[in-house]
Amino acid sequence: MSTELYNKIYEFLTTAEDKKINAISVVYLGMKEDRWIEQNELRTVVNRAVDSANNRYMEDQIRKNISEVKRKLGKDTLPLYQHLYSGVNKISVQELTWKDSLANQIIRDNLDLIQELSGNLKKAFMKPIRSMKPVPIPRIKDMCKRFVSNFLSENLSSLPYELFHTKEWKESEDKLEEITLKILETLRSVWRNPVFRSEFVGTMNEGTYVNNIIVLLINACLSNNHFGESAFITMFERQSIASADRRGDGRVGRRPDIMFISKEDNKYYELMYAECSRIICTKQKEEDDDIKLWRECNDGLYWADELEVHRYYKLHETEIPIRYSNDPSILADFIYTLLLFRNTLIVNMSLLRCAHDRRSNRNLDSSTVTSPPPNS
Repeated sequence: MSTELYNKIYEFLTTAEDKKINAISVVYLGMKEDRWIEQNELRTVVNRAVDSANNRYMEDQIRKNISEVKRKLGKDTLPLYQHLYSGVNKISVQELTWKDSLANQIIRDNLDLIQELSGNLKKAFMKPIRSMKPVPIPRIKDMCKRFVSNFLSENLSSLPYELFHTKEWKESEDKLEEITLKILETLRSVWRNPVFRSEFVGTMNEGTYVNNIIVLLINACLSNNHFGESAFITMFERQSIASADRRGDGRVGRRPDIMFISKEDNKYYELMYAECSRIICTKQKEEDDDIKLWRECNDGLYWADELEVHRYYKLHETEIPIRYSNDPSILADFIYTLLLFRNTLIVNMSLLRCAHDRRSNRNLDSSTVTSPPPNS
């Protein structure tokens, strides 16, 4: 393989303006250096140069992101941020890849540097998520118990302002009970659907699962909501407008499986992204979807806190009861999850309304590290 040709292509890829880099210009450069070069040899040289340039670009981008995180953390003298700064400073940039949240300026709650914090410091970092989770309502649990116990014997026949996450429900128990009934009615049809029996779930495609369970339950959860007629659910991987705006230069935005969008003052807010898979999927698919989800959230982020350090939390985890179970606790926890989702959306939309007046910082640049091309 021609080392001289490789060096020239690599130099071109790493120094030329982005708008000048395309397949034709690279092939032209190769033919210009050696017009008799064989096609397979040229392909090998180009692929190697592209891989090397891509790795260098990612390393530089990750190093820049880590420096930016340390700069932001260094602006605050609180012990929490000083400890986080020290922890980030000890991490070797060479050990990070585009798959790591920290390489994308996201301090995630499952990172070692968070898990290794002392009790009070870890409690301070996790404070935002604790205030989002109200205590489960006993009446809702009782409803779930009655629903499960009676199931087999049944016949077949405008948003408030100035809301904050205060560990409280923003709607009355009567209202939440009404929403719970709608969710249970949706689950009733799911439980009676033969397609979700054990003999079929292994071969069921993603579309059937999303259309017949996920979207229906989200619709039930958000019924009679405070967002009015300007809120809607999209699916089939509609392009995220926020992601396209953040990525800029006419680039295509990311495409979540499901989005919940609300219109306010002639502006569309993407309040929810969802990634789904088949009911039975591989561990790799779960990991890939997890990465895809936080990357979508990072690109779609509109407002940030004063420190502008992106955080990513697992608010709650639950099992989706796609078939009848005589264990009411599973159902109760799932209902709690959907009500928590509804409660969080209501507060978040209220916060966005207020953010206009406070002129919070707008995120104009994305910190998401560019992922390598397929099969790299």
